[in-house]
Amino acid sequence: MSSVLDDPAHDASAQRMHGLPPIGLWWPMLERPLQMEVMENVDAPLRAVVVRRIFELCELDPGHGPRLGVRLGENERAYIAGWMHSVDWH
Repeated sequence: MSSVLDDPAHDASAQRMHGLPPIGLWWPMLERPLQMEVMENVDAPLRAVVVRRIFELCELDPGHGPRLGVRLGENERAYIAGWMHSVDWH
């Protein structure tokens, strides 16, 4: 099965668009409190501490990452929506 999320060309363009690594790499490792913060409003810009943690989880230099105004794209929001339905949050 393939999807837009599996398309490597799309992942590369998404990273260029907002500077984040592919969500499938960092979301499963992101600490639950930070996941909950992101899920509270997936359309809001990510706080700098969240972006920095994403880069740390992907073993990338957080000093070269975007700092302000980073928002999740459509596929990242869809990934999180799917994650929320597959994980028991209670």
